[in-house]
This record gives sequence, C-alpha cells and structure tokens, in this order.
Amino acid sequence: MDTLVTDTLLITMDPGTPDATGDLGVVDDGAVGWTDGEITYVGPADAVDPAAADRTVDGDGCVTLPGFVNAHVHGRHSIVRGAAQDVPEIEWMNRALGPISNHVDAEDGIVGARLTALEALASGATTVCEYAGAVGELVEEVYRPLGVRVVATETINEVPDDRAEVGPDEPYPFNRAQGEEALERAESLFDEFADDALVEPAYGPQALDMVSLGLLREITERAREEGRNVHMHVAQGERERRQIAARYGDGETTVGVLDEEHLLGDHLLAAHLHGATSDERETLADNGVRMVGCPSSITAIDGIVPPIVEYRGYDGVVGLGTDQAPGPGGHNALREARTAAMLAKADAGDPTALGAADALELLTVGGARALGIEDRVGSLSHGKRADVVVCDLGSLGVAPTVTEPFHTAIPNLVYGAAGGEVRDVFVDGVQLVSAGSVVGVDVDEVVAEANERAETVFRAAEDDWRAAASKLVDDVDRGRL
Repeated sequence: MDTLVTDTLLITMDPGTPDATGDLGVVDDGAVGWTDGEITYVGPADAVDPAAADRTVDGDGCVTLPGFVNAHVHGRHSIVRGAAQDVPEIEWMNRALGPISNHVDAEDGIVGARLTALEALASGATTVCEYAGAVGELVEEVYRPLGVRVVATETINEVPDDRAEVGPDEPYPFNRAQGEEALERAESLFDEFADDALVEPAYGPQALDMVSLGLLREITERAREEGRNVHMHVAQGERERRQIAARYGDGETTVGVLDEEHLLGDHLLAAHLHGATSDERETLADNGVRMVGCPSSITAIDGIVPPIVEYRGYDGVVGLGTDQAPGPGGHNALREARTAAMLAKADAGDPTALGAADALELLTVGGARALGIEDRVGSLSHGKRADVVVCDLGSLGVAPTVTEPFHTAIPNLVYGAAGGEVRDVFVDGVQLVSAGSVVGVDVDEVVAEANERAETVFRAAEDDWRAAASKLVDDVDRGRL
C-alpha cells in the first residue's frame, strides 16, 4: 500500500463500507488507503496495519471524504472576476461581460483558468468540468501540470463572440463552419486523451440558441454511437427564452424543441434548467437527462434559485458547479454546497428542503454521476481512484464537533466551512494540497500575474463596455464600483 490515511472520521458516501453507518457510509475511526492511485482499503482503522503502508497520514481531528466534484466551470473568465455583477439578466452576457471578456487573449485565459483550478483545488475539488473553447489548451497548460482530474468539455457554437449589437429578440447569426471546427476540436480530444486517466472529454454544444439543429443532431448521433457525453446549457433564462421564440416561433421552448427533435436521453447533461417548466423538468428526468445546478451563479445573474430540489424529486441525477467568477464570484466547492442548501431552504420556505447530507451528496457522488464518471470517483470505495480530501475539524467555523450522539461534523462542514478547512488533497493518489497549500505552486506569483493582466484587460475594454450601456456604466459613474 502506498499511502494510508488513518485514525480519521471517514465519510465515504458508500453505505456498503465495512462497519459504516447510514447512507453516507460514516466510519467513526476509519482509514482509507491506496496503491498506484487505486483505493485498496477503506473501513475501520483497527482492521488495517499502518506498517503495511509506505506512508501514513495522521487523520486525527479530521474528517476524510471523497474529493469534491465541480461539475460546471468556465475557468478563463476568472481573469475578469468582478466584471459583470449586479446587472439585469438580459444585459449580463452581451452588454456587461462580453464587451470586457472580448479583450481577454489566449494567455490571459490560461492565467484565469489556472487561478480557477487553484481555487477549486484548494477548496477540495479534485475533479473540475472545464467548459471552454479550445479546451485542450487549458488541459495542457493548466490541468495536466497541476494534476487535477478534468472533464474537458469543448464549447461548440455557431455565433460570433461580439453580440452587443444583436437585439434580444433578433436571432443570433449562425456560422456553420465555426461550429464544425469546434466539433472537430472536440473529436480530437477523444483521440488525444483516450489513455489519459485524468482527462475525460465531452461535447459542449453551448445552448440551443447558439447552435443549429443540424449540428446538434450530428453531435447527438456521435455521442450515442460512441457512448459519450453531451454537456449543454438548457433553459438558462430570459435571454435564451427570447432567442428560442425568435428562432422557432412564439410558444416554443428549449426543452420542447429538444423533445420534438428526439435529442433527449441519458447522454445529455443539462446545465441550469431554471427557465424550464416543472413538466419540462420531469420530462427531462424521465428521459435520463442529468442536471448540474450552479446556485451561486444563477442566483447572482438571474435572481432565480436553480431547481435542484425539484429535479431530485423526479429521481433525476444532479451535481453542483460554480460556473464562472464574474457572476457569482468564485470557485470554492464548500461555499457552493452551503449556497445550494441555504437557497433551496429559502426558495421552498422549508428548512428541510436540502440538508447538509444532501449537499455533500451533490458535491461528491452526485457530481460524479452527473459527469458520467461515477465508476472512478465520487465515493471512497474499494477499486475507485484515490481522490481524497482531508479537512481539519479544529478550524474556526467548524469546531467544535462531536461524534456522539450524532455527527456534527456533517452540518458544521457544509454550513460553517469557508474552504480553509481543507488540509490535504489527493488526486489519483498523488498529494496536490498539503497543510492547506498547493504543492509545488507559487500561488502568490499566479495571483500577481492575474492582477497585472486583469488591469490591462479592463483598461482596454473601457470604451466597449461604456458603449454597451449596461447598468454597469451607471454603477461606475455613481461611484458604486
């Protein structure tokens, strides 16, 4: 055995764990060990000899969990964190973020994605679903060097980057050649990373208002034939609703069109869904469509709580994502779990709507199922990959914790943690975070470069965001920004 984390409160998310209690698979004095990145022991600490491991990690005073899964991220946008907060939803993409993000060059985007990956990793995320154009560049420049597991989703769309002049009820112009080029980039990912244990490619048609039905049919056919995943923004608000009505006719909706065209199925992971009706969400779940909810982002951008609880009620699979930094602010996995639970309670007027245990499920095994990688990660189970997070229960905001008569570590971690509680993180058995610091990375240097590049981007974009005349301009002129 290479490594053994021992004498720890173990939350495996696998109720079949030896000596575990409850559906979270809790072992009061537990241990988890691995060889060559594969979990070979999980269970009570007194049933395994520490001498059998080349290295032991003392888990006393800690809780050890499966690595968190951040199932939907646009990492490049972290370089313009703070660019498009507190504007109307209809302005956010085209009139607030777009005029600024259009000035982000390739190197800026890499630095933004690196900042994203580091923030996610430091908060316990061992898997990140990176959704981006030319995503292979980010895999090579960011995720593989860091050693973070990544679901590399190639954005496929047929619309121009600059849409500030396109009215909300005017269909976006489509460029099929642009979409085909993106599809071929996606195909190349499946070939290039076929044998890479840490990279799982996926198709990313951006949304029904941004890709033609012809191209979407082609993508879906390939996904079904090859057993691959399609990750798409679906029913994501008023802007999309108006675009769909403009293109397909009054009364038409994203889910309705997808259903009519026979494009639903268990190949599809749908992001957001807050613009769908209850009947449409049930239809999606009945068709095996998985969902990823991004509560911080959608509440910040749309003023709506994503239908996570409702979708779970239809027996739909749900994971959590942080989306992008300019809307909700960041990529802290534990903060997103807390936000999901708190917003769900307020939205339902029911403090039991989404509990701490539910939030942990969304953050671990739920995210793994949503991304279609539950055979490898999401729980601490024999034979799965050793993606492991160790959190310090002595941290302010989490302490004190008790194990009798019940485990307060579960609600304390979800509701009280800020991310600094994460002590150690292992991905595929390799330690990437030690004592709260990312191994082998000068984080201060990354932040300094990000600051310098952000200042350049914001200065260069001033004429454009002012010309776009979003609420952002008024806020700046009033001295509120």
